[in-house]
Amino acid sequence: MPIAYHKLLPEEIVDDVTQSNEVKRVQIKGSEFLVYPHVYPSDRFRTTNFILDSIEPLLSEAIVCDMGCGIGVIGLFALGHGARQVVQADINPLAIENAKANRDLYHYSNEKIKIYESDCFDNVPLQVFDIVVFNIPFHSEPHEIEDPLEYAFYDPNFRSTKKFLSQVPKYSHAGTRIFIAFSNKGDLQGLEKIFDDSGCKWELWKIANQDQKYDNRLYVLQIRCT
Repeated sequence: MPIAYHKLLPEEIVDDVTQSNEVKRVQIKGSEFLVYPHVYPSDRFRTTNFILDSIEPLLSEAIVCDMGCGIGVIGLFALGHGARQVVQADINPLAIENAKANRDLYHYSNEKIKIYESDCFDNVPLQVFDIVVFNIPFHSEPHEIEDPLEYAFYDPNFRSTKKFLSQVPKYSHAGTRIFIAFSNKGDLQGLEKIFDDSGCKWELWKIANQDQKYDNRLYVLQIRCT
């Protein structure tokens, strides 16, 4: 019997915040962030705090890639907790401008946080990271992206996830930890098959919100070394 995944309804994306043409401010873990129009506010995702709490002990002196950075929360959190350098990337050009504004808000230099408009690693200069974090969209059903905001929710047929996994080995060393956030709201079996096919070693590292209808999951992957 086919598994029924959650189908995203338009009203779950569009609300008074995301429809607004004004710059908003949100609080995440006691820090303030700007949110531009057509960029989804990270405080709306339960996954954000789950990721931050999980990776905090690993950040000291790490070089971190915040893939699909949105407003830039994970990268800024990483620097605030001891990371040496951060690279942020997002396919949404409005998210890139938003992440730069938040970088400036906290007075980090362009060298400390480098930010690229990029479809996965396409425009990210080659370097190796100690930690790579990608909070991937939960919805992999076919969908025509009409608003850049929708990139935060949809990855039709796991296109971006597959691309990311094909590219990330070049940006990794033997000890790089690659964290991918997901949920049973999406196609778990499909995602885990993609992990198997990628050649990476992987495990389901942590699960949160198991007492709720939809949980939050954090996978950790490492490149296989032969």
